Amino acid sequence: MAALLTVHASRYLAVAVIVGNAALALWAFRAHVGGRRTLGAAFWTVLLAVAALTVVQAASGAVLALGGARPRTALHFLYGGLVVAGAVAQVGLRPGGFLRPALHNPGAAGPSAFALLCLTQAALVGRAFTTGAWGR
Repeated sequence: MAALLTVHASRYLAVAVIVGNAALALWAFRAHVGGRRTLGAAFWTVLLAVAALTVVQAASGAVLALGGARPRTALHFLYGGLVVAGAVAQVGLRPGGFLRPALHNPGAAGPSAFALLCLTQAALVGRAFTTGAWGR
């Protein structure tokens, strides 16, 4: 359990996910401002890598919770669930993603939508980290 706690509470892992999402938000915003309607393969590769780091953090937290460990405040569970939902949306709304066919207008999941989604995800991960680490 101690090894899982080390992974889940890793400041480096949290910062990597926050910075990764912030960089993706900036990338998508610049594509939107530049008038591009799509994002390139490199963007989607980085997005999947950041989502994989999110899965590592969320999975380690879920195993800890199932094992009886509790954060300083139960609000951490809310933010953790929102982070997982955000990661599912990021992966599911990419081209070829499982959520894309459900959109009435697939073009709506363009650079501006991903800029907002990634920025929100960065904020949620930061907030989840602070509620877990400091209970605030």
